[in-house]
Amino acid sequence: MPDDTFEEVTEIKYKPEIIERTDEEARRGMLEGEAFMVLEIQVIGMVEDYQGKDSLTIDYLAACNQKALASRWMKEKIRSLTNVCEVTVMGITNRMRARLFLHIKKQADQELCLYRLSAWMSMGDDGSQCWSIRDQIDPVFEQLDTSVEGRATEARRRAGNVMEQQAG
Repeated sequence: MPDDTFEEVTEIKYKPEIIERTDEEARRGMLEGEAFMVLEIQVIGMVEDYQGKDSLTIDYLAACNQKALASRWMKEKIRSLTNVCEVTVMGITNRMRARLFLHIKKQADQELCLYRLSAWMSMGDDGSQCWSIRDQIDPVFEQLDTSVEGRATEARRRAGNVMEQQAG
């Protein structure tokens, strides 16, 4: 895929837990068993004007170390995890889209972070990479769509598989 599929955003409204560290700090943390967030996908619902009418737009933002963004591996993981979010958690009906639209439209800035999916890396006892997947569903989204938790469970499972795969 061409590189222009990504638009670099320098400011993210919903701050991820990524901490910028020196290589030495990261190495020391890994040896001490610390887990590091490598990537977070944020699913943002926004009310925007489209051809003179308000409509719900779903945007996918990726937060990662800026140096890592240039790697083919990271781009592949961003694409894959975005797809996981799209086909699982955001696999919603038109009726649910309408309900989310009405709720988001009431927000002062007319946007809401509906879902976050993050991949964390740590080092196993044998020195291998270990991945853990964490997520967060907006409480209102969870209230409006009682089946979203089940789709999030599937998203975490698929995301774990994506992170275990080697770069192709």
